[in-house]
Order: sequence, then structure tokens, then C-alpha cells
Amino acid sequence: MVSALVYTLHGFHGALTRDLGVYSYAGQQVADGVPPYVGILNRAGPLAHAIPGVGALVARLFGTDELVTMRVVFMLIATAAVCTIYVLGRDLLGSRAAGLVTAATLLSFHGFIHYASSGPREKTPMTLFVIVALWALTHRRWFTAGVFTSLATLCLQTAFFSTFAAVVAAVMLLLGGAARLRALGRVAVGGLVPVALLAVWFALAGSLREAIDGFYVINRRYTVPNPVTADLERVWLDLDAAYGVTVWLMLAGVVALVLLTVAVAVPRARAAYPALRALPAMTTGLLAGLAWTLKDYDAWPDLFPVLPFAALGVGAAVAVAVRRLPPRPQWAVTAVVAGACVVLGAVYAASARDDTLLDQRQATADVLAQLPDDATITSIEAPQPLVLTGRTNPTRYQMFRSGLQDYMDDTWPGGLDGFRRDLVADGPDLVSVGETVSMTWRASLQPDYVFVGRAPMWEWYARASLGEETIARLRTAAGYDPDDPLARTGPR
Repeated sequence: MVSALVYTLHGFHGALTRDLGVYSYAGQQVADGVPPYVGILNRAGPLAHAIPGVGALVARLFGTDELVTMRVVFMLIATAAVCTIYVLGRDLLGSRAAGLVTAATLLSFHGFIHYASSGPREKTPMTLFVIVALWALTHRRWFTAGVFTSLATLCLQTAFFSTFAAVVAAVMLLLGGAARLRALGRVAVGGLVPVALLAVWFALAGSLREAIDGFYVINRRYTVPNPVTADLERVWLDLDAAYGVTVWLMLAGVVALVLLTVAVAVPRARAAYPALRALPAMTTGLLAGLAWTLKDYDAWPDLFPVLPFAALGVGAAVAVAVRRLPPRPQWAVTAVVAGACVVLGAVYAASARDDTLLDQRQATADVLAQLPDDATITSIEAPQPLVLTGRTNPTRYQMFRSGLQDYMDDTWPGGLDGFRRDLVADGPDLVSVGETVSMTWRASLQPDYVFVGRAPMWEWYARASLGEETIARLRTAAGYDPDDPLARTGPR
């Protein structure tokens, strides 16, 4: 209940960024009956498309706004993650107090709050599935652990490394002989079940090749890793901006989990703290997740797979610290720590509340009001107006970076340049262009398309053949500025 209040305090009208627009649009396409990767090409897992689709279907059933409904669904998923990690911390550490601190710690992480109500983003359900997998291994429910490791991976592939490492480490530590082999077999079978079900869906829909390319081939062959060591200062500034003071809480949890794991390796400590014997498996998962993050770091959400481990580290540290205290002081310390975490989360949620989505809706409505109802839009890394209007992009290609441009060079007739020519030849009425798209892209639209103005997080280009009068109306609606640098490039 507390987590739902904190997330609601953050609001559901935060800016619809490019990435959030990708997953929202993908969800709408799934709700339309289009399989993942066919509606929009993306490198994340198929559940990153399918789960937002649940929100879109719910919205259509009840007649509510699709994007806001998707965000409410993801808020409920984030709330479920906080509740589930309480159970994990309680069962793993043998203490309700430790479970409470673990849950409050996860709730406090600013980046997690941001996506909890301003999504949809695939990393939110991924985090829930990671937590359930960790809970399953603490109870030696190996089939369940395999299922949820697979589900987490099918949201985002990078979740595999930390979650699978933790599950396998638990099997190796807790079992031996034939029992160990049987457990590994159950993990494998559990992991294959979701994969098999999705494979049947894709095969029946005739999209198995697209799914394999989107989930595996592009990531394996075209994505270039971006190691943390390439620019440590940029990474730190990115983490600090996203997580604020809770980045230190995250680091404290990581260090605490490692140190407590080392401590329980000593027989005397292991006998004194029997509830911590399963920590080595968690630390194995943590280290595997950190190792992958060090190898490839794009932005602060990449740390989501390790957030549950960091929260467990804080919970375990408090469990050890209060172990020898009488019950009342134990709960007093727990209340102070957990309360401080909740306050951290609530203050961030209220102070970072953002209503940019309302401006984006208005900007889109103003421009489209100048055109017929059947006006068409093509997105170049700017799916937001498609999401807000329920329109469909004429092609599944909207993203052109992080290896996707190289994939298009190898698969589209004429490569990426051929795609640019074909886009202009198709003649959509408007082209929405993301703010970070290169000038090469903009130049490829001209002279057939002219810049007419900006919206929050994208620019509008209109087909020149719409006529001078229509172009003038569009520019008025889009707040065209003749001194804008984009207005001084290409035809006016």
C-alpha cells in the first residue's frame, strides 16, 4: 500500500521519452494483434512488447486512455515487486524486520520510482521476475526459479546473467550428487517452458524469424558493447542524476552483501547466523550482474537487474546489526531505517513529479488539427505522436542506432540510404524526428519535407507538397521559429 501511494505521488503524466514511446507503441501493436518485433523492431525481449499490450487491452476494454492505463499496470507491477521482495527478505534472512527494510530499500531507489509510474519500461516487470526467481531458489523450488529466470530474460536479455548465476550457485551450494543434477534439470525445463510457448506463438503468427533476429541475432552480431571504463565520469554523473542520494544506499547494499557473504564463510559466523547461509548464491548473482554492467553500460536503467541484490544487502546488514537487541529495540531500529527509506522515496516522488505528457498531447493535437483525420505520420526515433494518436507507422523500423543501423544496411534493399529514399517516396504527411537524430537524417528528408516546428522531445517535418497554406498553418500550430537552427537548414 505504501509503495502504491509513493508511485501514485510521482504521477502518471511524466514525459513520454523515445524509449518509453517504443514500448508503449509496441504494446499498442500487440493489442492490435501484431506479434512482437513485427509491429516495431526492438532489441529487448518479446515480453517488453507483450506486457504493455496487456495495459492497452485493459484500456480498450474499459474505455480509458491507453498510455495512462499502461502506466497504471506497470505501477501495480512495481508495487508487486516491493511486496515480493519483502517476502524474499523475510524468508531468506529469517526476519520480518529484515524483509521490511529490504522492501523499503527497493522502494527508495529513485530510478525505480521513475519508471514505476512514468513507463512503460521493460525493466519494471523484469525486476519483479528476478525477485520471484530469487524467492523460489530460497525455497528450493527449482522449476519455478527456472520459469521466472526465463521470464526476466524474455523482458530483457541482460537479466539472465545475474539471475541464472544466483540460481545455479544455489543449486551447487545447497545440494549434492543426484539431487543437484535433478535440480539443474528442473531449472532448465522451467526456463524452456516460456520460451516454447512464445516460440509456438511466433511460429503460428509467421514471425519466428523476426523474433530470433530481434531477440538474439541483432544483439549478438550488431550491438557494440559500451564498457563502463570508457567514460567513468559520465557514468557517475548519469547514476547520480537518476538515483540521487539513493545511489549511496545502493552501493552500501552491494558492499554489505559481499562482506556478509565473506563473513558467513567462517564456520563460527555461519553457526551464529544460520539464516545468512544462502547469501553466497545472492552474491554470485550480484557479481555476475555487475560484471555484465561493467562490460556494457548504456544508461542508469542497466542497473535494474542488481537492484534486488542491493536491497537484500541492506536488509541483511540491518538483520545482523539488530540480532542481539531485544524485540522492541529491534523494531525501533527497523522502523527508523525503513521509515527513512520511505521518506527518501516519497520526497523524490513528489519533487520529481512531471506533467510534460500533457504538453506533448497538446502539441500533437494542435498540429494534427491542421490536417485531415486520416493524415499519416512516420517516426524517425520519435514514436510519441504515434502513441498519443493511436496511429500505425508504415514500417516496423523506427530506431536507427545501437547496431540497428548496421542491421538495416545488411537487410534493407539499398541499406540505410535506401530506406531513407523509400521513406520520402512513400510520402507520409508528417515525419516526427527525435531530438538526437543526426543532421544526415534531416538532410535526407529535404527538399521533399520542410521543418515546421518542435514538440517536447521531437521535431515536425511536413510534406512540402501539402501546399504553402497548409505549411503555414502547421508552422503556426507547431510554434515555428524562423531563427531556429533547423529552420535555417534546407528549404523554407
